[in-house]
Amino acid sequence: MASKHVIVMTGGNIGIGFECAKLILTSLSNVHLILGCRDPQRGAQGVANLESFATAGNTVEYRPLELASFASVRHFAQDINSSFPDGIHTLILNAGLMTFSRRLTEDGFETNMQVNHLSQFLLTQLLLPCLRKGNETRPEEPSCVVFVSSSLHKPGVGRGKGPELTIENVDGSVEFDGMVMYRNSKLCQAICMHVLAASLKQDNAITVNAVCPGFIPTTDLKRDSGFATRMLMDNVLSKISAASTVQEGGARVFKNMTGEGRTSNGAYFDKDGKGESSEESRDPAKQTFWWNWSCKAVGLEDLSQ
Repeated sequence: MASKHVIVMTGGNIGIGFECAKLILTSLSNVHLILGCRDPQRGAQGVANLESFATAGNTVEYRPLELASFASVRHFAQDINSSFPDGIHTLILNAGLMTFSRRLTEDGFETNMQVNHLSQFLLTQLLLPCLRKGNETRPEEPSCVVFVSSSLHKPGVGRGKGPELTIENVDGSVEFDGMVMYRNSKLCQAICMHVLAASLKQDNAITVNAVCPGFIPTTDLKRDSGFATRMLMDNVLSKISAASTVQEGGARVFKNMTGEGRTSNGAYFDKDGKGESSEESRDPAKQTFWWNWSCKAVGLEDLSQ
């Protein structure tokens, strides 16, 4: 496996990640793809479904990863680091959820924020040495990190209010609104993507970008929504002109890890190509604050700025 293009993806057994994984296995060569999945049965089923798409020389596996647990993230990262001494080459942070009931994780953080941002922020930091090693073994192109973003991190996009990212209500203890919490988590992700990209700008070994796969009502992201909301998204909103399919979303993520998407750094891509993340995500003061908060939250205070 040392000579293979090693790709790690969070999630990927269904939805946008699954469609991206299909393109990886059919369009690229000499690839080994690792899916980090919460549910062992669904992870194994996802691998079984993907194996039929793998062209000669391409392989896929899943390894357990629970993003609601920092301990699980650290174990997963340690497993990847030890399994691939020649490094990995691509990290796709695809997994996510949108939960409409306030729940705290075992680490004490609001679930949307930990799953969508904090745990994948931690995973990225823990795998950076492995990504840098991957570039040493495959210097013909940079290793890359792809954050699967959402236009909902921008104010005025979609229905409802938000984002409203404040330290006083970062855990939803003052006022809880599931959609606002989801928006906040994606804003924090976009903020930290920019900081990470800037920190890696000079060495050219690793690029960091974000891609919004589009408005996709049929994604499994809504799995925690009520029955009426799921029916509305599947049967009504999925048919509007602004909606994209999971196949289109997966293709946008795949495009972001190849070509211009791979050689860019600190860029935000949407369905129209290279775009721009929200003004708030590019605010230097907020970048410093939320980067440092994220470092402290995941126990990496030494990376604070």
